[in-house]
Amino acid sequence: MSTSTAFIVVVGVTAAVVILCILGISFTGLFNLGNTTTGQDGIPAIPGNAPGSRVAVDQFPDGQWAVNADIRAGTYSTTVPTDSPGCTWERNASTDGTSASVLETGTGKVGEALVANIPDTDKVFQSSGCGTWHRTGDSPITETSVGDGLGGDQG
Repeated sequence: MSTSTAFIVVVGVTAAVVILCILGISFTGLFNLGNTTTGQDGIPAIPGNAPGSRVAVDQFPDGQWAVNADIRAGTYSTTVPTDSPGCTWERNASTDGTSASVLETGTGKVGEALVANIPDTDKVFQSSGCGTWHRTGDSPITETSVGDGLGGDQG
């Protein structure tokens, strides 16, 4: 390969990389990818709530939610959707993400109805593959009683 041909190849590859980077940045902004609004505790805000105005709601999709900031404490139910690979959920005593903060976990299979009791002493509730959770009442759990046998396999 001649020097001029090698130079043209290097310039062409460099131009392609620059163009792909610009397109990647453009599409990220265009589709709002990677732009999740979070609260002060780093937990994503509920879709539809304006940034800075976190209002606890009574229904929410899969994700990680701050109790008493994003979602209200209480008893919630869901039915695992047919397109789910399986549902997992957990209640946490803190936002530090450590296994020591896990208070209770549960799992569910497609079509299974689940119930999770989220007391106001919890800090975080998170789920994946469970669908939309709907509040059905106040939580009967106090901070000293954990686990009620509902909602699949508790850990």
